[in-house]
Amino acid sequence: SGAVTKEVITVPIMKEGRAALEKINESMGLGFDDFDLDYYTNLFKEKLGRDPTDVECFDMGQSNSEHSRHWFFGGKMVIDGEEKPKTLFQMVKETLPKDVPNNSVIAFHDNSSVIRGYECNALLPTQFGKAGPMKVDKQTLHPLLTAETHNFPCGVAPFPG
Repeated sequence: SGAVTKEVITVPIMKEGRAALEKINESMGLGFDDFDLDYYTNLFKEKLGRDPTDVECFDMGQSNSEHSRHWFFGGKMVIDGEEKPKTLFQMVKETLPKDVPNNSVIAFHDNSSVIRGYECNALLPTQFGKAGPMKVDKQTLHPLLTAETHNFPCGVAPFPG
């Protein structure tokens, strides 16, 4: 493929402070804002007491990027100059009020929900905690529904899909 490895670089936060993080943020296009720069500088300088590598900085940038976080869903909405009273996530959650009986076992947890299932035949161990024979028995199984909400393309996954 022609790919060439690159040496891992240490970012000198311990010596240069936030300026070192600002420099790699600019050169690698990490997308850190002022909050991120302050947070990661403090994390490495004060809490961890060490310099991060460029690999760690890239990982932090991508882990907190549009790919992996859902800032958009929890942020305030301003449409045509008018701030809306609710976030997108608040509006979605309102479709399943807690005080109304429904078919939900788990709702809106880590991109997933579980709906009430049914009793069915399942293959189960005869003894838990060690190897042994299996048996067919009744068990209630609840279907898990999940939605992939990562944005593509992005720095982590540059191809759509």
